[in-house]
Amino acid sequence: MKFLKFNCLLLLLLSTQFAFSQTYIVKPKTLNVRAERNTNSDVIAKIYENDTIRAISVEGDWIKISISEKQGFVKKSFLEEINLNEPTTKSGFKYGFKKAFSTSFIITLILLLGYRSFKGRVKDGRRSKGYREYDITFKDYIIDGIYAIIISLVIALIAGILAWIKTF
Repeated sequence: MKFLKFNCLLLLLLSTQFAFSQTYIVKPKTLNVRAERNTNSDVIAKIYENDTIRAISVEGDWIKISISEKQGFVKKSFLEEINLNEPTTKSGFKYGFKKAFSTSFIITLILLLGYRSFKGRVKDGRRSKGYREYDITFKDYIIDGIYAIIISLVIALIAGILAWIKTF
């Protein structure tokens, strides 16, 4: 049991280290990777302009990286941090498709469910209001969801193609 808890804790620690590690791009033509955190330390490798590296840890002005199965340090001032969570392009088919699909799906689903509940009034002379409410079932929600996905895919496909054409 202790072994299982230790493995779970180790896996959690490693996954958070990977999730929080930053990615950097090298700015100068060549950059020395040093064995220790000082400029007088031995050079164990070189990295070149526009190489991307993933930081193991940030220690002051130095960043610890892994290269060629060795761990070394590079000066943080020579690197530019890049955020992988932000989209790099704000145009093109993929961007237009994603933007249109997410909004059109929600709007279409709300409209379809609203229409179904409005349409759900059935004339019935036996009731005091003159109609009875149609009970919406789980099957109706599924059908409306599928219709919303199909309609949203068509809208997003058209929006994606238009966004792609604008890149020319």
